[in-house]
Amino acid sequence: MSAESPPLRYAARVLAAGACTLLALLPATGAPAQETGERRNPVQAVAEALDESRVYVDPAYESAFPVEEQERVAGAVDASGLDLHVVAVPLAEGDAWGGDAATLASVLHDRRGGGEGHYLVYDGLGGFHGADFASGGSGPAHYGALAASYGTEFDGSMLEQVDLAVETALSDDPRAAYDEALRAYEEAHPAPEDTGADQDATEPQDAVVVSDGDAEPGLPVWLWAVPVLLLALVPTVLLWRRRAAGTAGRRAVPVAQHAAFDNADRAQLDSLVEQGEHDLIEVGERLSRLDTESTAGQGAHQGLRHALDARSAAANVHDRMAEEGATLPDAVGVLVLLDMAEDEIDAVSRGLRAVVRRRHCYANPLHGTRTKVTPWREFGGTRTIRVPLCDECARAVRDRVRPVVLPAEHEGETVPYYEVPAEDSVWAATGYGTLTDDLVQRIQRGAHRRSRS
Repeated sequence: MSAESPPLRYAARVLAAGACTLLALLPATGAPAQETGERRNPVQAVAEALDESRVYVDPAYESAFPVEEQERVAGAVDASGLDLHVVAVPLAEGDAWGGDAATLASVLHDRRGGGEGHYLVYDGLGGFHGADFASGGSGPAHYGALAASYGTEFDGSMLEQVDLAVETALSDDPRAAYDEALRAYEEAHPAPEDTGADQDATEPQDAVVVSDGDAEPGLPVWLWAVPVLLLALVPTVLLWRRRAAGTAGRRAVPVAQHAAFDNADRAQLDSLVEQGEHDLIEVGERLSRLDTESTAGQGAHQGLRHALDARSAAANVHDRMAEEGATLPDAVGVLVLLDMAEDEIDAVSRGLRAVVRRRHCYANPLHGTRTKVTPWREFGGTRTIRVPLCDECARAVRDRVRPVVLPAEHEGETVPYYEVPAEDSVWAATGYGTLTDDLVQRIQRGAHRRSRS
């Protein structure tokens, strides 16, 4: 295993993925493609390729996943009888699937006619996303992708990841294979424990003894006393500095905040509420400007209705804050709902049949929508969820550190928003729409008016 730290390896994978994406987006230097009057749909191109082979790899990744290896993996899948497909294409913000592996799997599955299907899609960050379209919840692709990540300690090559993911998916018990890989990973990477820094600083130092017989003849005794005194002061200075740093760290914990912190929090909340008011007006104007004639068709009308519903839900939450007082989770919820409305508007405006929905960071939607689906194992527990996280939060959970989460008030305490009981918070129940697809419908039914602590 590489001696580099996990953050450095992660950064290297991001840079490599970005380079592959840029190479894929550069125009070809060979003969120009034959003009056909319209650009070929990239989703359809991948879907058609999967009809011919279980494995599709973009030319940008062929050096990492050569053709002969593709044929070997495809043969193994064919022999198993499982409807499993492996896809590796460059992902980029604004592409046909929004730069998201989960969206690509869903769009491909729909384009190929639906039904039962399992997909291992390269996520662009050195791992694979497993999507299973079948009854019974998580399936072989899901556990295969997880086992590949943990089994290679999030540092395997594309081919190593593929081999382990496919081997797990085709095994008799993919869940058991994943559990074994996870257990081995946690044994090799135990959770960090308290090192007792203050205790180390206060341990007695070796005494320094000075004998008159050891002194250089003719030198005054006080010349020997000065360095001894300085050495004796070193532990005291170090202890003072460590205690000062510890006190500063404790003051940063948001338990009993001073007025300065309260004012900063209030200013942030006011700013978010004001942004929500501005965006409500802007989204409403965009909806009114949509040309109904140019967006004719059942799909366009349905998209327009969804946009109106999302914007209406945002307005309902905003009005509720005006009546009962603003809270940070509600202010963030308004912005998330308006993002959903904008995604629908964008699809209608561009004549897209499928909506590419942006996915906010589950830990804190204010971190934005440049996210990747990441396994997040609960602290001190055995359960793992897969949720979209921004790069910073993904690094934190991989290092077994709590990310900077969106706070919420519950029963007089400040807790992560997702720890509020689902019956008390529509945001916790849906993860701001990352856990379920019915956030708008829940708000239309009045779930946002449930009691707030």
